[in-house]
Amino acid sequence: MDHNYTVTIIICVISMIILAIDVGRNTILNKNDIKWFRITFVLAAAGACCEYFGVFFDKMENSPILLHKLITFTEFSVSPYLAICLARSSGMKRKLKPMLGLMGIHVIIEIVSLFTGIIFYIDSDGKFERGNLYWIYLIFCGISFIYILIVFIQIGIRSRLRNLINIILIATIMIVGQTANIVDGNITSGYSSICVTATLLYICLQNIFRHIMLETIDIEKKISSHDALTKVLSRISYDNKIKEFDQKIAEDEENIKFAVCVCDLNSLKLVNDTLGHDYGDTYIINCCKVICNFFKHSPVYRIGGDEFVAILQTDDYDNLEQIKKDIAEFSREEIQKLIPPAEKRSFASGFAVYDSTKDNSFGDVMKRADMEMYENKKQLKELIIL
Repeated sequence: MDHNYTVTIIICVISMIILAIDVGRNTILNKNDIKWFRITFVLAAAGACCEYFGVFFDKMENSPILLHKLITFTEFSVSPYLAICLARSSGMKRKLKPMLGLMGIHVIIEIVSLFTGIIFYIDSDGKFERGNLYWIYLIFCGISFIYILIVFIQIGIRSRLRNLINIILIATIMIVGQTANIVDGNITSGYSSICVTATLLYICLQNIFRHIMLETIDIEKKISSHDALTKVLSRISYDNKIKEFDQKIAEDEENIKFAVCVCDLNSLKLVNDTLGHDYGDTYIINCCKVICNFFKHSPVYRIGGDEFVAILQTDDYDNLEQIKKDIAEFSREEIQKLIPPAEKRSFASGFAVYDSTKDNSFGDVMKRADMEMYENKKQLKELIIL
C-alpha cells in the first residue's frame, strides 16, 4: 500500500471531520447552509474512507469479496451526490430536485450492479473490475461535474464576478481529480480532490458572504448618516458630531473655532394641515436646498422635522457676518412674498459663535443659537402681520 496515499487520505478525513464539527461556529452562513456543508464534509470523509479501503482490498490477497462490494457500491453512490451537496451548501435551491431524482436513479443502477456486475464487480480474487456498462457511471459523473460547474459559475456571477475565477478554479480541482480517477483507476485522486474542493468552497463562500455583509453594513451606515428626505446629514450624524466637538473642547478649549446656525422652517404645520404631507415634504426639500446654498462649505444636519443645523468652520466661519446678512435679507423678502405659503422657502435662523470664556460644551453654543432663532421667528411673524 502506498504510504503517501494513506497519509493523504488520513489528512483528508481528519480535515473533513474537523470542518463538520466546526462549521457551525464563528460563521456567517445561515442554518441550512451550515447543515448542508456538514452533510458534505461527512459524506466526503465517508467516501474517502471507502475509496481508501477499496484500494486497500485491491492490493490485498484474497480480500473479503462482499465487504469489498459494499465499500465500492458506497463509494460509487456517494460520489455524484457530493456535487448536489456542494451546490446546496452554496445556497443553490433551484433545479435541485431533478438532480436528486437523477442521482437516485444512479443509486438504483448501482444496486442492480451489486448483483449483476453491469457497472462494476469484484472478481474471484477480490479485485475490482469495471463492468460492461461502466460508461453509465461515467455519464452520471459527467452530469454531476457539469452541474457543479454551472452552479459555481452562477455563484461567481451572483457575487458580481469578483470571485468567478476562484470559484471556477475550485470546481476545476474536483473535476480534474475525479476525471483522472475515473479514466485510470490507479490514479487515486477522486476523494482527495473532493475534500480540497469542499474546504476551498467553504472558505470562498465565507469570504463572499462576509464581503456582502460588510457592503450591506456600509450601505446601512450611509443611510443612517443621511436624512432620507433631504439627503443632508441626519440626527445620528449630528449627535456623533456633538460628541466630537465636546471632546475637542475638553482637550483644547482655547484653540477650537466654530459657529452654529439653527434654522427652523416657517409654516410647515400649515402646509401639512391644508395641503397634506406630500406638499409638506416638498416644502422641506425646497427650504433645505436654500439653507445648503448659504452654507456651501459647512455640513448641514436635519435634526428634526422642521429644524436644521449648520456647523460653520473654515471659509463659512470666516464669512459668518456676511452669511448672516444674506440669510436675514432673504428671510425678510421671502416671508413677505404674496404667494401661497407652500411656495415659499421661509425659515427663521439663529447664530452663535463658540466662546471659550463662557461655553463649556457644544450644547452651550447651541442654546444661544436657539434663543436667537426664536427671536428671529418672532420678528418674521411681525412682518407677516404688517
